[in-house]
Amino acid sequence: MTQTALSLSLAGLSFIITVIWGPPLIRVLRHFKIGKQIRVEGPERHFSKLGTPTMGGIMIILPVLLMTLLLNAASLIGVKFSGRSILLPLGVMLGFAVLGAVDDWEGLRGRRRGQGMRARTKFLFQWIIALVAGFGLWYVLDVPGLYLPGMTVEIEPGWWYVPIAAFVIVYSTNSINLTDGLDGLAGLISATAFAA
Repeated sequence: MTQTALSLSLAGLSFIITVIWGPPLIRVLRHFKIGKQIRVEGPERHFSKLGTPTMGGIMIILPVLLMTLLLNAASLIGVKFSGRSILLPLGVMLGFAVLGAVDDWEGLRGRRRGQGMRARTKFLFQWIIALVAGFGLWYVLDVPGLYLPGMTVEIEPGWWYVPIAAFVIVYSTNSINLTDGLDGLAGLISATAFAA
C-alpha cells in the first residue's frame, strides 16, 4: 500500500470514529452542562446558543491521537506504518488542544466566566508552542526549505524558517478559532481542507 493510500485510509478511519462517538460525547457534555456562556453585550441572536456544548475539539483529537499511538505501537512489533516525524505535529496538536481546553474551561468555570483566557495570554502561549514547533521542524526534523507555487526552486530561508513557520502556525490556528464561533463554518472549512 502506498503512503498516500495509507494516509487517506487512516484519516477516513479517524473520521468514522469521530462520527460514531460524536453524538454520545455531545450528550455527555450537555449532561455535565459544559456549554457556552453568552456575554450580555453580545448580539441577541447569540442567546439561542446558550448552553451549546463546547470543548468539541476532543471529538477530533482523540481519534487522531488513538490512531497515531496505535500505529507507532505497531512499530514495536516490527510493522512500520509511520515514523518519528509524526510526533512533532502530534505534540503541536496536543499543545494547542490543551490551550483550547484551558480557554474553554476558563470561560465555563474559571474566574473569567463567559470570556475565557485573556487574548494576550492565549496569544503568548500560541507563539511559544509555534516557535518550539518551528525550531523542531527546522533543526530536528530537517524539513526542506520553502517552495512557492509555480516555482521549482527551493528557497533556503535559514534561521528565518523558525519565525515564518511559527507565524503560519499561529495564523492558521487563529483563523480556525475565529471561524469556530460561526455556526458550522469551522467544520465545513475543515472538511473542505481535508477533502482537498
